[in-house]
Amino acid sequence: MRDIVAFVRTEALAVLGGAVILAAGLGWLMAEMLVAMLQHVFDPPPDSLAVPWGFIALLGAGAVAGAVLASLFAAISLRRLPLGQTLREE
Repeated sequence: MRDIVAFVRTEALAVLGGAVILAAGLGWLMAEMLVAMLQHVFDPPPDSLAVPWGFIALLGAGAVAGAVLASLFAAISLRRLPLGQTLREE
């Protein structure tokens, strides 16, 4: 049972890591594109992007808390299942 719970935690960590990397890359790319498209609107145009670090940290903390809660609920529900008996029968 510990192996299954460890697998669930590792899977949640892998999904969260991939999501963070993909979201950071796509967010940066979209921000660069929007600044390039709207450069004629700004007077003077911005030299660099403004990053709301507080919001990003809060969003990251929420994502980590969600992953922890999801893996905890999955582990609790998996402990209720008779997995050993089910695997022995098959």
